[in-house]
Amino acid sequence: MNERVVAFIVARLSSSRLPRKQLKKIGSRRLLDWTIDSVKKSRYVDDIVIATTQEEDNKPLIDIAKEHRIDIFLYDGDINDVVGRLTKAAGVYKAGIPILISGDCPLIWSPSLDKLIEKILSDKDLDFVGFCPKDKKPIIHEGMGVFRRKCWELANKLSDKPNLREHQFPIVGLRPDLFKVGCVYDDEIFYKVKHRVSVDTLADLEFMNTVYNELEKKNEEFNMLNLVSLLLEKPYLMDINRDVHQIQLEEKQKKALIVVERQENLELLFDLAYYLTKKGVGVRFFSEDNGILKLVENKGFGIIEKQKSRDFDFEIKG
Repeated sequence: MNERVVAFIVARLSSSRLPRKQLKKIGSRRLLDWTIDSVKKSRYVDDIVIATTQEEDNKPLIDIAKEHRIDIFLYDGDINDVVGRLTKAAGVYKAGIPILISGDCPLIWSPSLDKLIEKILSDKDLDFVGFCPKDKKPIIHEGMGVFRRKCWELANKLSDKPNLREHQFPIVGLRPDLFKVGCVYDDEIFYKVKHRVSVDTLADLEFMNTVYNELEKKNEEFNMLNLVSLLLEKPYLMDINRDVHQIQLEEKQKKALIVVERQENLELLFDLAYYLTKKGVGVRFFSEDNGILKLVENKGFGIIEKQKSRDFDFEIKG
């Protein structure tokens, strides 16, 4: 009996550093459109499911799923419980081979994804397959992993701390005695550059749009292979988001509230927020002026009601 291969795209629109990031445009298309269409090119994926939570903010994802004629799973548990969300979704969709796809990675390369799937299909003992380093060089790919459902189910039972549940199955790598992990080598070119290819901040979004525009000038498709070739040709493009901090497993993310008191300070506060998000801080803005709040949203930052300010680690006024 063939094992059902189901790709679960993990997405929420309440990201602390770049709210609604899956809806942000890269070129003329939303980030999530790129992700979905990349996964659709796989030769092995039977179904694609957006795995999100039952938050009001996530309603636009329902329409996106309908547009692409894919399913959406709305988790009714803890919004931060990624492990629980995915494990439950895998059971609902009877996924023998659940694939984890990060919804903030627009450049999933389907030929590489298929190599991972082929590996786990050929070895029934494997719980997880990722990419092997080559000559100690890491691969550029991010945001995809191929598992067996029993792996997710065991990981769900073992993940007994919040930081183990908020991330994408870190317990699998932490317990090599319990999980059999395999890896595959990919094409040489994907080891020639190591750079961020996920979108967590405005700097990451700026990088992706710069790459898109550069490739468009050359009449080339926006995809991972062409991105790597472009960065080999123009490595300075990586300076745009080279210093974006990746939140680590044991790290508690700081949150800042920026209170805008005068519109003339807005550009300076935007620069500050841009810097803070690159350093790993979640930022929200508040103002009594609705016009200012509209400018903040147009810039790409999140806004919040003032009564929630106690949820923040520090407050900045300007």
